Amino acid sequence: MKIVVMSAAALALAFTATACSGADSGGRVTAVSGTSTAGSVRELTELAGQNVHVDYDALTSPADARKKADLIVEGTLAKVENGIRLAAANPAQAGPEETYVTFVVNVQKVLDGDADKVKDGKVYVSVYTDGSTSPAKLTALNPQAKVVAVLDDITNWRPSPDETVVRPANIPATAPLYAPYTDGMWLQGQSDTQMFGVGAEASDLPAGWKHAKTLTQFSATFK
Repeated sequence: MKIVVMSAAALALAFTATACSGADSGGRVTAVSGTSTAGSVRELTELAGQNVHVDYDALTSPADARKKADLIVEGTLAKVENGIRLAAANPAQAGPEETYVTFVVNVQKVLDGDADKVKDGKVYVSVYTDGSTSPAKLTALNPQAKVVAVLDDITNWRPSPDETVVRPANIPATAPLYAPYTDGMWLQGQSDTQMFGVGAEASDLPAGWKHAKTLTQFSATFK
């Protein structure tokens, strides 16, 4: 099953996506060797996004991102930890378990939005995965990658009237929960010559992004 992300509110539907096998329509490689290139974030993004397919409405420009997002930040991916869990009021009626990880981002700069929403210098970003790669594995592949993230606040999101979101112990109770726009979160390691997304390709960005291929270029579009 595929989902369509049409707006900040509809972004929450990404958390009900069903994992599938194969490569996505953007030609993203989902089978990786298991060996990483030193200083590159490519394998981390491939493993985080493998077997997960999301149809989405592209962010057309920085102005569009500012209009839709609750927070836009620039920083460093500190680590990947356990993610949120969906709990059904009646466990007997629960659907297939969905798997998330948390990208913990140390924020260096708030590009748009309320800086007070950054708690102790961090934001906690929920990323849907197929569950085949542990947070520890993703952390091991993290070259302390630089990040720019266009984020939707999902703190009060309920997947359905019968489900609630349970945050893991690693996310402080007072910290907002965020989800990234599919084509709004980009990472780049020190040895990378381009930025990488989770389920998105820089080459697919609309012209409004001034053909940004690197994180520096993407960040500069917000200035």
